[in-house]
Amino acid sequence: MSRAAEFYVAAGVLFIAFLALGELVIRRPALRVDSAALFHAQATPLARVFTATGRWPFLLAAFVLVTAMFAAQHRGIWLPVLLTVSQLVTQVLAELFKVHYRRVRPDYWIAGLDPGKSFPSGHAVTAIVFFGGWACVVAFSALPAEPKYMLVALLVAWAVGIDWSRLALGAHYLTDIAGGTLLGCAWLCAVLGALQQAALVHLP
Repeated sequence: MSRAAEFYVAAGVLFIAFLALGELVIRRPALRVDSAALFHAQATPLARVFTATGRWPFLLAAFVLVTAMFAAQHRGIWLPVLLTVSQLVTQVLAELFKVHYRRVRPDYWIAGLDPGKSFPSGHAVTAIVFFGGWACVVAFSALPAEPKYMLVALLVAWAVGIDWSRLALGAHYLTDIAGGTLLGCAWLCAVLGALQQAALVHLP
């Protein structure tokens, strides 16, 4: 099996797992793992910051900054554009699935109420597609080892922080975060498979 095919298979498995979890939360909305108040004890300024970085104003500013850096280094801007388009597409998908699953948000909100339904978490999708996508770009780059690993660790930690913030603010159930993570990972694997197949990247 080729490397591209491996990514496609992984994408398919992750997407099926996402659909299965969606069916589970429809049939059994009061899951025990969601009723455990492990993360939503209190709202903190840090949680608000992480949540804000998963919204469009921050993501748009990051896109402009990174695109300018790529252009200044004459590296082309197709990677920032690809990740931003992926972000747009996956947010549309997340909203469509929210309409399909119609899961009501938790009733223990701490911060301002977001519109829309609960499953899957759009912030969790962003954490994987945008921040996880950039972590992949950095990991496969030609940067020296030390700054590369530091940047990857920072991006991964930031993605985890965004997920945590949605739970800490009472915006989502844990299974909403899991659903968004599965959907985001499925998309990212499919994109990596397409890039590998097109020989635009060479993954180890």
